[in-house]
Amino acid sequence: MQNRAAIVRKTGGPERIEVVDVPMPMPGPGEVLVAVEATGIAFADVVMRMGVYPGVTVPFTPGYEVVGRVIGGEGFAEGTRIAALTVTGGAARFAVVRAADCVAVPGGVSSAQAAALVLNGLTAFQMLTRCVAQPSVEKMLVWGAAGGVGSILLALGRHFGIDTYGVASGSRRDFVRDHGATPIDRGGDVAAQVRAASGGGVDAVFDGVGGPNVRISEAALRDGGALVMFGFQGALGGSERLNPLRAAKAMLTSPRRSAQAQFMTGKGLRGYLITQWQTAHPNFYRDDLAEVLRLAAEARIVPAIAAELPLDRIADGHRMIGAGTAQGKIVICPQQ
Repeated sequence: MQNRAAIVRKTGGPERIEVVDVPMPMPGPGEVLVAVEATGIAFADVVMRMGVYPGVTVPFTPGYEVVGRVIGGEGFAEGTRIAALTVTGGAARFAVVRAADCVAVPGGVSSAQAAALVLNGLTAFQMLTRCVAQPSVEKMLVWGAAGGVGSILLALGRHFGIDTYGVASGSRRDFVRDHGATPIDRGGDVAAQVRAASGGGVDAVFDGVGGPNVRISEAALRDGGALVMFGFQGALGGSERLNPLRAAKAMLTSPRRSAQAQFMTGKGLRGYLITQWQTAHPNFYRDDLAEVLRLAAEARIVPAIAAELPLDRIADGHRMIGAGTAQGKIVICPQQ
């Protein structure tokens, strides 16, 4: 068998991604060898390619998750279809994965759908059920509602019976409406629109934009509500290149609220990083990923797939992420 993988040897734009023949990986103790059927492209992959993702240096193979069939190693029978969070290494025909990170994929879920549910689905599920008290959330606001994480939050909101508002622009507002949520025009006064539509504010806001945008999110909260930050996509600035000034602004202008202010309003602010949760709570990671996949198998949530591309077109997928045009998850299918 011949392996083929995407490799970033130099940081920069999508043109830096090479797809080349590479040696077959060999699993070690506690690892499985997987024939990769699907991996996704996320904003995190773009940030890695640009050279500003903590802990990832060139050369590396992108691919934050792996979905495929076990063909060797320990812990799973050969032929078992698994999903795993890998951070890197997924964009290859074959990959080695820690068995402890793998969760079996149930029937009724395609490999492309499963890929949309690892990084994005697990992020959405844990933010809604672990970072906030989900049973107390009657109304919520989702930024980037047509994106990978946002679209899963819309689906979870529908599943849990939450009145959901999704921030979007242009045709993406139709996507939000079609997925059972109330569209909020990103070009207008978002906080005012949300407070008017919700009757005074929402119980939870999920913000992957960051920076000064957080103040808008806080203004959309009712007293006692919770804001969960999970990224700083505003630093991309609508292009394929990370804007250093935007990145600095996103970090430096995020509001710093005093303990007294939080006490007086009851508004909470929390950050979410999936890798921190995976390390600190490995049982949550496995249980929650299994639950997300179960919900998909029962068609209680249906992940939106923006595109399924062969491995040789991974650079095109990165361009779609950089342009901000994708509605749902972009999936790479290395076996095609």
